[in-house]
Amino acid sequence: METPNSLGKISGWEDMERNILAKIFGMLNVIDIIKGVSRVCVSWFLASHDKALWKTIDLSNIKSIISKNPDKADDLSNDEEHQYELRNILAEITKFNSSVTTNLVFDNCYYIQEEELAIIAPRMPNVQKLSLPLYRNINESALMFTFSQWKNLQTLVITKPGLPFSNANFRAIGENCKSLTSLKLIWPLNNYLAVQIVRYFSNLKNLSLRGTALWSRALLWLVTYHQNLKNLNLLHCFYIDSKGFNKEYFNNYIKSIGLDTENNVQTATQKLDTFIVCPNHCETCNELRGRMWGRGLYDNSLSNEQWKTDEIKELEF
Repeated sequence: METPNSLGKISGWEDMERNILAKIFGMLNVIDIIKGVSRVCVSWFLASHDKALWKTIDLSNIKSIISKNPDKADDLSNDEEHQYELRNILAEITKFNSSVTTNLVFDNCYYIQEEELAIIAPRMPNVQKLSLPLYRNINESALMFTFSQWKNLQTLVITKPGLPFSNANFRAIGENCKSLTSLKLIWPLNNYLAVQIVRYFSNLKNLSLRGTALWSRALLWLVTYHQNLKNLNLLHCFYIDSKGFNKEYFNNYIKSIGLDTENNVQTATQKLDTFIVCPNHCETCNELRGRMWGRGLYDNSLSNEQWKTDEIKELEF
């Protein structure tokens, strides 16, 4: 018969074993955990529910996991089979300790739709840092419900968005996420977008438009009228003057380095704590300019690794 002391030793060993297993499982991706090790035995099942494993859920490589041909996979949400698989994965994840999740990262080429948001939002109420590629057919009520669940959201990265930035979309985020202080948008900054950022993200301190196109007047208006903005990253951006984007005048109106008006430079450097632009002769800018011209102004030209990088540490994944 086991004595109380021996029972204590057994219990202590089980706890230590579970902690060791949890550390090992931390080296795996979430798919390996939910579909692999968690199904091996009771001990592994319990270890796979360790809270430390679910603080960060990284699905940034989801297309390489669920696609039969990952090298050619792009915008997988257009494929019903892949979208169904993603929803199953998200549903499985929420059966673990998803309530402790503070960092949630999605593949920037995998548009998230209403069905996926309905699965994750109510079951991950403590998300503080989020990278989310939104799809164009999400309605206002779905967005309002989604972001009402993420009251603690502090950092938001919207990558390669298919979602038109409308007043309703910004309102859904801005009215619900008052703690949001860091924002990254991979989307051209025009006058309308600048107005919406000032209107709905008044508490914003960090903004990155890394690798996007910028209308000079929109940029000047944003920097001038946003009262709390402290750090602005414009690395690898393209600058467009009031005459617009015109192939005939490409070299005159689109610049891969610097800003094209003194007002922009003076206002930004005087008002901001950190103002990041490219040095002269930036090789990355030359590369992106070629991609943008071939694929279109509104298409994100940054690679998967480039969008995860940012000189503002709060916006780096």
